[in-house]
Amino acid sequence: MTQDEILHAFIHLGDKLNAWLHNKNSCMELSHAVNRAIAENEWFTVENIERMFSAISLQMLDAKKIRRWISQYEIPEKPPKRVGIIAAGNIPLVFFHDFICVLASKNIAAVKFSSKDRVLPESIINILVKTEPKLENYIKITEEKKFTADAVIATGSDNTFKFFEENFGKIPHVFRKNKTSFAILDGSETIDKLELLGEDIFSFFGLGCRNVSKLFVPENYDFTKLVHALKKFSYIKNHEPYKNAYVYNKALLMITENQFVDNGFWLLMENFEKFSPVSVVYCQKYINLESLKKQLSNETEHIQCIVNYDVDFGKSQQPQLSDYADDIDIMNFLLKQL
Repeated sequence: MTQDEILHAFIHLGDKLNAWLHNKNSCMELSHAVNRAIAENEWFTVENIERMFSAISLQMLDAKKIRRWISQYEIPEKPPKRVGIIAAGNIPLVFFHDFICVLASKNIAAVKFSSKDRVLPESIINILVKTEPKLENYIKITEEKKFTADAVIATGSDNTFKFFEENFGKIPHVFRKNKTSFAILDGSETIDKLELLGEDIFSFFGLGCRNVSKLFVPENYDFTKLVHALKKFSYIKNHEPYKNAYVYNKALLMITENQFVDNGFWLLMENFEKFSPVSVVYCQKYINLESLKKQLSNETEHIQCIVNYDVDFGKSQQPQLSDYADDIDIMNFLLKQL
């Protein structure tokens, strides 16, 4: 199978996703898949699936971008290897970047989907195979937790990391643990930028590793402008699972007598921890901006990205093809290890 055939299939997929975003009747297969995905996962919504389709089609499957990305790598002609992808299911199609890397490197993707997100991926794969039937030999879906592979890319929690190590630790691998993202504010941000920050916080209900769960602010930071800017996201409370999380976490903070600010649909509290619960945003004060950046650069184990440092406001959930999770270049990994 040639590189052009692989890229053509993905570019066509991007066109399909983009067309569907403008006209839901353009691809009934996608419409049915979206409806089923929402029915099977209470955290999936039309808005968030559209958000993911848009990010994938515009940032990853644009013809110029994908060809520029792949041109950075020298992909040898050799028999394909079987690469296992153990996918997470916290947000829709979160497996996609690993998936495109495996196929673009001309290897076989053996995918173990999360039970929380399998309908959308299967629909995406079906569209790819219809476009380029040869891909059927390069895509395998497995139900087994333990399977044979030449390499594995696994995304999960700190708890599943031990399972990954025990079962796949002896072959080339990339194992990902829990991560989250931060934002650094200095008080000079405009309302427009703070509204974009709301996208980083509330998209996908804050469930993704690229969602901002904690703010670093200077001493005496005035939160008035931020609270005002984020009011546009109050609709998120209409989603029952999110509302339940908000009510639960508010009650828990009241019981434990923790100090917090209730903003009507999200809770703000000062906390030195990295991971905040759904509907809660932590904040921490800093004295010197440069020393803070240096400190965070040495604490990358649980940090995926930092808004207003290495990612622009509103862009945390719109990674480019070259924005590899955990800063591990999966293409280089595949080309060097296999």
